[in-house]
Amino acid sequence: MRHVLVAALLFVSIHQSAAAAAGCFRACLSGRVTSSDDDVVMRDAMRACRDQCTKEESTALMAEGIYHRYATCRPKPVSEEEFRRVRSANPAFTVQINVLVWELNNPLPDKVIRSVEIATQTMSLSDAAFTTRTVIPPGRTGTIVVMDFFDGYPGARFANKLTRVEACPVE
Repeated sequence: MRHVLVAALLFVSIHQSAAAAAGCFRACLSGRVTSSDDDVVMRDAMRACRDQCTKEESTALMAEGIYHRYATCRPKPVSEEEFRRVRSANPAFTVQINVLVWELNNPLPDKVIRSVEIATQTMSLSDAAFTTRTVIPPGRTGTIVVMDFFDGYPGARFANKLTRVEACPVE
């Protein structure tokens, strides 16, 4: 019964979010998830949508001749001021059924975001960091999806936060 309730709430949340945010991931997921799906089916759909959106984003950048220039660059941590700009331009991500989803916008006019690190806590309240690689040019949005992201205990969820961004200068 609990899974049905969680599935129904996730279904409603995803469909409301899809209408509000027309990002690739949410649009893909809204067409694949139903209120009767269990967690495993939803996580499989999330994984498939992540892969589809990553492919679409990469293909678009390849068509513009941008992708290969930046996919092999050696990223460096952004400055504190740039970090604050990225964080303030992207105030919220969602975590549902231990999957983090973030439509990440790059507000840096002269850098391509290549790596994002997000921290949380484990069941034993130890810090854990998840790093994901990406290619997000200035003014673009990329889909960040981290599977198996523990959302923390209800009283400790404030620990989920963006902790590091690495980027390469625009050539």
